[in-house]
Amino acid sequence: MRQLPLDTMSLMGRISRRVFLVALGTLLPGILNNATGATPTTKKPSPTPTTKKPSPTPTTKKPSPTPTTKKPSPTPTTKKPSPTPSKEIVGVAIAKSTELTIRQTKLFFLKDSFGISTGYALTRTSRGVVMAFDSKCTHAGVPTSVNSSQLICPAHGSIFNPETGEVVRGPAVEPLKSYRTIEADGEIRIIIS
Repeated sequence: MRQLPLDTMSLMGRISRRVFLVALGTLLPGILNNATGATPTTKKPSPTPTTKKPSPTPTTKKPSPTPTTKKPSPTPTTKKPSPTPSKEIVGVAIAKSTELTIRQTKLFFLKDSFGISTGYALTRTSRGVVMAFDSKCTHAGVPTSVNSSQLICPAHGSIFNPETGEVVRGPAVEPLKSYRTIEADGEIRIIIS
């Protein structure tokens, strides 16, 4: 049998590189500490806890007999008056009632929770009903403007009827999105859902 030298190259030839690197990683810190003359640090043993003597258990008193008490007679129940229903506020206030006259159309803007402003076209019809529509053109999404009692898209010329939201002239095909409105207490509220 022939004796092989234990140099690094022959060792790497016999074992995989991964095993060599693991062995080198474990041995290297110890070699470096010995070479620099540093003394290895050892953990001090943690002190063992001392046991306490158990405290004597308290003695319990015997319970005294409970006195008998007279049961209270049931009290008659009276019906409490139900609270009157409060007025529920529905929708978002967008304008005052005095801001729109008969057959008038105006654009109003609301900011959402992110601060983005959205335009709504409000029209008081000849019957006095307030109609609300999204002011964006259904063709290109461009905000419409009020011109001679019509809603006109400045991008491509679509015209919408401000009382119905229907397309008067294209290229838009779809009518404007409508919203329900409530007029109460001197304000116009729009219900956005």
